[in-house]
Amino acid sequence: MKVHFCLLSFFLFLNYVNAQVEMSTPVSPLVATNGIKVDLYGLFRGYTQIGYEKFLTPTNSFEFSFGIIGVGRNPAFEYSDTVIGSVEHSKSQSGFFISAGYKFNRIPLFQIGRNERTSILQGLYAKPIIYFGKYEENRIAITNMQQRTYELKRPTTTFGALQIEFGKEWVINQNILIDGYLGIGYCVDNKDYYSSSYYTFKTTSAFNYCNQRIGTSPGISTTLGIKLGYLFK
Repeated sequence: MKVHFCLLSFFLFLNYVNAQVEMSTPVSPLVATNGIKVDLYGLFRGYTQIGYEKFLTPTNSFEFSFGIIGVGRNPAFEYSDTVIGSVEHSKSQSGFFISAGYKFNRIPLFQIGRNERTSILQGLYAKPIIYFGKYEENRIAITNMQQRTYELKRPTTTFGALQIEFGKEWVINQNILIDGYLGIGYCVDNKDYYSSSYYTFKTTSAFNYCNQRIGTSPGISTTLGIKLGYLFK
């Protein structure tokens, strides 16, 4: 929760800029219109996401991403003890997800300072986006209530989400791209256990690495992140 709060505070701070609106289409051929981006926040959530964005005009672009679940932080089980053995067990998650979105109603924002102007490609945006993914992770499950016996299991979770993400992109020196976003939408998955429980439930939340489900499935889906990228022609 503290990490989410700090990231949100950082995102809101970056949005505080002096801006002037100017619309210009199409994009000049002299402007870099292709971008490769990496989700920095994803590494702390347990995955690596690489995306490609193509700017069509200053007000439109499309974006595709591929994520590898497991290339990043490998969290330990959230238990007071690990029940099975005396060593600490990790989730050792592995899987993938893909996403595709289209950014629209971009409002190019121009930073004015000593008559120097940043790229026409930066600005606020709204992006309808769809996610699909599948992963495995370790968990400890109770196998016999009377004898209180447990075993290490590795269930498979499949999930999908349809969201709209709101964010802002900054372009530095015409080539460095920073993208901060918040998203909300609808998610469905087959996850039926909590990280902090040995039992199987009809869960009212689920952590799927690239998104968080709130409520029973299907339920509300949220996303949050900061991406760093490079623009090229």
